[in-house]
Amino acid sequence: MGATERPMRRKEYEVTDTAVIRHILGRATLCRVAMVDGSEPYLVTMNCGWDGEHLLLHGAIQGRKLDILHANPRVCVEVDEDVQLVFGATGEECTANYVTVIGTGTVSFVLDSSAKNRDLNVIIGQCHPGVPKEVFPDEALSRVVVLEVQFDHLSCKAKGTTPRP
Repeated sequence: MGATERPMRRKEYEVTDTAVIRHILGRATLCRVAMVDGSEPYLVTMNCGWDGEHLLLHGAIQGRKLDILHANPRVCVEVDEDVQLVFGATGEECTANYVTVIGTGTVSFVLDSSAKNRDLNVIIGQCHPGVPKEVFPDEALSRVVVLEVQFDHLSCKAKGTTPRP
């Protein structure tokens, strides 16, 4: 077990089926990406796509997140679905149901134009189903960065609901 991995405290909520975890990643359209800027945490919400191996992200070609990732490519990513607040008569009865996947890994920058095209089409296909695949012109590709997250650890937790396959 790596330095960032810990056993899940509430084992009754743990989801260990990797096929279910991959399906959740394959449905996600938004994720939260945490990184470390020197000694400060930094968190952004990004569109995402899953190619079966990597979580794919895209964004502008400059900005704080890219400066951070060039200096330290380690990230923690969170994806959730089926989030529902459960209201009760007292504070003790209030809770939330959810499915969440958390992964740690390393970001790599996709530089090859054909790989960028492929990855952007995965993201668009996942976030905007029905939009046809396209070949992006080099000028358009020069305005975006594409990132691949290679996970070294994934965990999934489901509370109050069963993850959809």
